[in-house]
Amino acid sequence: MVILQNRLTGKEELAQVVTPIEQFDVNCYLADWKPVLDAEIDNLKRTGQYTRQGVARRNVEDAHWLWAEKVQDRARQLQWNSHALRCGGKTQGLMFVDMLRLCRLPSQQNMHMVYIDLVSTAPWNRPGLTAHPVYRGVGNVLVTEAILHSVDEGFGGRIGLHALPRAESFYRDQWKMVCLGPDPQYSSLPYYELTTERATEFLRP
Repeated sequence: MVILQNRLTGKEELAQVVTPIEQFDVNCYLADWKPVLDAEIDNLKRTGQYTRQGVARRNVEDAHWLWAEKVQDRARQLQWNSHALRCGGKTQGLMFVDMLRLCRLPSQQNMHMVYIDLVSTAPWNRPGLTAHPVYRGVGNVLVTEAILHSVDEGFGGRIGLHALPRAESFYRDQWKMVCLGPDPQYSSLPYYELTTERATEFLRP
């Protein structure tokens, strides 16, 4: 069990990380997440704000990710591992990690790592999308889960990811990940890695 902070009540609540993503989480995404994200994208298009800056400002850069389809397509493939974070009777976060990536950072080049392919928080937790976000810490819990998974696999806590513009400061400033610059193979999104040393610091009691 892990802890999330409810911003509305100021209280901490018990949450659970489930591996892999289950049908409960897919149903929650389809019923509670997707309609909100789709409506916001439609609104941005209708008002002429459907630009990279517009979707970043409204915190819906990931609205096009097809979670239900990916859960089905990637089921039982050893390359993929998935995680859902539940709290308050709903799925608060989702994550897919790729287990077959190798590091690029010179200090750990070609070492195995856990690559965060997709990670999202529920619409009601998003500053910029809602005036009163509910849960704080969803991203932290899921990134920590990726690091722990890396440790369990013998990868030394090493993780990597491509950061969406709005999330870049989260990985750079909070997690102290190292940026290797824009990646032309990923729409020039900046690529980040976490070293074993940093992972050990974050996991230290």
